[in-house]
Amino acid sequence: MSDTAKTLVLIGGILNLIGALIFIGVFAVMFGWMLLDPMWAIVALIVGAVFIVPAILGLLFGLLPLMWRDEPGRHRVGLIIIGILTLASIGGILILIGGIIATEEVA
Repeated sequence: MSDTAKTLVLIGGILNLIGALIFIGVFAVMFGWMLLDPMWAIVALIVGAVFIVPAILGLLFGLLPLMWRDEPGRHRVGLIIIGILTLASIGGILILIGGIIATEEVA
């Protein structure tokens, strides 16, 4: 198994998790703003809801590659799908490349 694919998947998963944490931080700021200023509560709620969906997906798309990094050849299709779905980020590109270059070991 190529260590390059393992490394790319590891770095891509970590970058996706960092992006998810940023989205969670923005959601927390919007939620705090909603509690502090009731006049703008609906705006903060809508903006916060827009950021929580990518945060949850980012956590999922960051944790799955980290779980699969030891055997990327067995999870090639999953890595390629996650890479395509997160193609707008550097982490998604790295996961996609890692999924493409991963090879299955034949017994």
